[in-house]
Amino acid sequence: MWYDLENEYSTWHFYPDSLVFKFAGNKEEKTDWHANNSEIKFEVPTFYWDSSGSIKDTVNKVLINYHLSAKKDSLYGTLKNNYGRHNFCLIKAKSYNEYLNKKFGVKFALPKSDEAESININSIYGMKIFMEASSEMIVGRTEISNSINNLEDDIKQFKDSTKHYVKNNTESNEMLVDSRFHMRVFADKSIPDSVITKLLKVKITLYNSELDKYYPENLRGYKRAPSPIKIYRIFENETIDPSNLKAKKIETIAYNIYI
Repeated sequence: MWYDLENEYSTWHFYPDSLVFKFAGNKEEKTDWHANNSEIKFEVPTFYWDSSGSIKDTVNKVLINYHLSAKKDSLYGTLKNNYGRHNFCLIKAKSYNEYLNKKFGVKFALPKSDEAESININSIYGMKIFMEASSEMIVGRTEISNSINNLEDDIKQFKDSTKHYVKNNTESNEMLVDSRFHMRVFADKSIPDSVITKLLKVKITLYNSELDKYYPENLRGYKRAPSPIKIYRIFENETIDPSNLKAKKIETIAYNIYI
């Protein structure tokens, strides 16, 4: 199984007699494929609307020009289809956790728990944090930068990147993005919750004057209490689907501060 480097929701399974793949938000599709040492070819039935609004069936012809890494666990090159040419990279992994280990270069073995539950917030609003225990030190990073020393900037950048997921991107929906934001912590099982909380003590300053435009006029100008940033610790789960993770919400001293 291979994961798309740029989109973890896209997976590819290469079998001797078929290719089974799933693009983000789509159901799995199956097709024949052919390959040599530098090319992969396959076709996908698809459709389009012509100028009169009628649906026309067609075939999306895909050509991947690729190279394999020395360990043969990454594939990179370009993908050409009916819509143009794109840079392309896949990472080979047996599970989603292994994919994250390889992509972000942080080694972690997740703890086990029978009490962990699925996170009830869409995964696209969860910024990933990684923590590794190494030589009595904690090595941490976010999915955006190589450390956890720039959390405030990383959080702001991440929130900006999720706004387009909300339909009809109105001012009120920007507040919806803020309320759904949370951190998903992939920390090694040797790291206690208290250390995670201590390391993620970020406080994001939000100004009431900026927030007022999201509220009715009669609710503007009020001082608002600090809002805790939700933190979920991810537990072991052999899933291959990043939208179906098991976790526990942990105590936090990370806050949105309104002034």
